[in-house]
Amino acid sequence: MQNRREFIGSGLGLLSALALKRKAFSGGQLIGASRSGDCIDIGAASYEASCPMQQITNVPTQMVDGIPFASWYTGDDFPGLHHPMPNPNCFDGNPPPISEEIEVAVVGGGISGLTSAYLLREHNPVIFEMHNQFGGAARGEVWNGVPYSLGNAYVITPDPGTFLQDIYQELGMNEVVRIDSNNAPVELDGEVLEGFFDGEGVGPIAAKAIAKYREVVTQMANIDYPVIPLIGGSEDDWVYELDQKTLKQDIQDRMNMPIPDVLAAAIQSYCYSSFAAGWEEISAAGGWNFLAAEEFDRWVCPGGNSYMALKMWEALKQLDDNVPASCRPYHIRGGCRVVDVRPIAGPGNKSQVTWVDTDGKCRALLAKKVVMACPKFLCKEVIHLLGNEDVAKLDAIESLEYRGYLVANILLDAPIKRDFYDIFLLGDGIYPMNQSEAEDDRFVCDVLDGNYAAGSLPHGLSNVLTLYWPLPFDFGRWTLLHEANWNNYSRMLAPQVKRILKLLDVPDTKVKQVRMTRWGHAMPIHAQGLIANGTCEEVRRPTMNDRLFFVQQDNWALPAVENCLLDAKHYTDIISDQL
Repeated sequence: MQNRREFIGSGLGLLSALALKRKAFSGGQLIGASRSGDCIDIGAASYEASCPMQQITNVPTQMVDGIPFASWYTGDDFPGLHHPMPNPNCFDGNPPPISEEIEVAVVGGGISGLTSAYLLREHNPVIFEMHNQFGGAARGEVWNGVPYSLGNAYVITPDPGTFLQDIYQELGMNEVVRIDSNNAPVELDGEVLEGFFDGEGVGPIAAKAIAKYREVVTQMANIDYPVIPLIGGSEDDWVYELDQKTLKQDIQDRMNMPIPDVLAAAIQSYCYSSFAAGWEEISAAGGWNFLAAEEFDRWVCPGGNSYMALKMWEALKQLDDNVPASCRPYHIRGGCRVVDVRPIAGPGNKSQVTWVDTDGKCRALLAKKVVMACPKFLCKEVIHLLGNEDVAKLDAIESLEYRGYLVANILLDAPIKRDFYDIFLLGDGIYPMNQSEAEDDRFVCDVLDGNYAAGSLPHGLSNVLTLYWPLPFDFGRWTLLHEANWNNYSRMLAPQVKRILKLLDVPDTKVKQVRMTRWGHAMPIHAQGLIANGTCEEVRRPTMNDRLFFVQQDNWALPAVENCLLDAKHYTDIISDQL
């Protein structure tokens, strides 16, 4: 059995031999304009609006239990729609006329889509994002010079000589990163315990169980690490074996001793925060793929993973240097919701991509290859007659489940006195252990220093705390849709904000604003058996005679940015070979 470092240092390291530095080329053609020289009307949002990291200034505030809140969510927003599933009815019958032909269209502007377009930039890709702002769950904001994440916060430290290291360095992440190499502190009964996983703050029985648990984690990280994405051969057999039981079952089997409530709470807190699902729900393969990887430190960039999104967006924006100034933006199409993708009969094996622009107009183009980098529950709505063309894929997609998530950023006019990255909040040490209990007891699982990458303390007077609030029950994502639920969640959050501020010795009066971000599709659930029964392979398989490719975190039903990057690399190599 390979350990994580042996695997990444050898197998995927071969990918780093492929040059990533590419320049856009136009082949002498005028990109973004018709043959007559007129701009192709695409109806995209401005560069300023589509940037993954947005500056915020004066935002309306609403007082909730004495705490100032921004008056609505950031993150997922669906103006004019009750939920993200239906497509706007922009055409009846046949799609609109085709206005342009391109090599590659990418549908979805999160990390998966941005990476796919970035790696294909020699083919002048066009990338669509339904919201104005790119970045998906890796969007960010900047307040008083402090960048912070609205979602994804870090990556696992890459190993030397790997594709991940290469692309991180190419994006400049290594120059700005701060590395968190400590075990996460744990809050228990109102006290922050730096040495919880060394037995601090618990009785002798719990301390013995925690020591055994650490042995198990070390074993999984250094000897029995389950590699996802699959790499083929005997290594996959180990993943299949783990995938057929839950993480809870596997931990219980390996520890072979009673697991005290406080340790179960710590494990469940990590699972809720990372998966929006409990250890009793997720597979052991997916659970250990995350848990054990935490042993290898975390890279934290300014603004979390929005820094990565920003650098890819900037590289794609440079493709517009070949576009007449009056026709920009062209390659980056924010506020353009793709509503229909369908294969077109005739030579070239092409597909028509139809979108609704920022003005509500329906437009279409023709592409040789399409990368579907949006969640699969949207893919099945967007791909025309998918059930007729590929029943097996539709069945696999419909077996996936998702969970909702809230992230809250507390903007502070005060220094943060404790130097930490992530504190898990265990409260009284008793955690929900199933969906029903989680639904009845909704709370923030952990708090991050949103300005951690700025370096050791002090950071200055403007700071941000980032709170992670998963909704680990099936209809949780639907509770995020209506205005009444914003009121409910803000009222539930306000006392938690006060408790967390007290824990960190920050007065309530120093809160400038609390900004809640909703993610309706944040977490695909890595349920038991999805890899072993072939669902993941079916979900990610290209379709329509290799016209449509799929790159998204739900390819493996794992909310891991590394999987987005690795699958993007895998499929963009295939696309490049075929073009």
